[in-house]
Amino acid sequence: MTQPRLLALDTATPRAALALLGSDGTVITAAPDPAVRHGRVLVPAVRDLLAAAGLKVADLDGLVVGLGPGSYTGLRIGITAAKTLAYAAGKPLAGLDSLEIVAHNAPAEALRVAVIADAQRGDLYAADFARESAGGVLLRLTPTRVVSFDAWAAALAEGTLVLGPAAALERVAVRLPPWVGIPDNPDIHWPDPHRLAELARAVWQSGRRDDPWFLEPVYLRRSAAEEQWDKRAGM
Repeated sequence: MTQPRLLALDTATPRAALALLGSDGTVITAAPDPAVRHGRVLVPAVRDLLAAAGLKVADLDGLVVGLGPGSYTGLRIGITAAKTLAYAAGKPLAGLDSLEIVAHNAPAEALRVAVIADAQRGDLYAADFARESAGGVLLRLTPTRVVSFDAWAAALAEGTLVLGPAAALERVAVRLPPWVGIPDNPDIHWPDPHRLAELARAVWQSGRRDDPWFLEPVYLRRSAAEEQWDKRAGM
């Protein structure tokens, strides 16, 4: 069965993830150097990925992009790139939740999974997932939201596996309650290109398509700079 040719990318965290899905089911991935800003490496990485597959953007069936939440600047760079490519090539575009990419890093035996990213000012971006039995389908329990660390931690079910960029921070990890689990492998906390590919294919096959003109990052909260501006303006 022929699969859709898709370019998927996520820049919600310092560790960008890219995947090119071929019509034969093959997947080529890239993870640009996190020490270099997305604005410098993203377009060359996309170019190299397409070249490795012998494809052009015009050969794709569509593009899939992570919408966040996450880094404001990183999201703008990735989503702008995806929208520009989709518009220039006349290809459809679909967005997906960046925390859900990380959730799919969880091992098959994990029945409850919580994914967190740092929302600054003592808050977290959080989303919860679960499966009925080991190896089952991982399903979303809650929408992605902004929540204080204390409120989030108090609501965690016993045995929950905690993943995500915030869980990789020592100042967060040391505050986790003793009844939850955290993986030893630090790479599990970040978007994985292969998990991105799996989720991109599922989103595409679900029929989701977004209007490039109106597709926006999922910030969930205003930036500190915007809030300070409003305070100075007396709003």
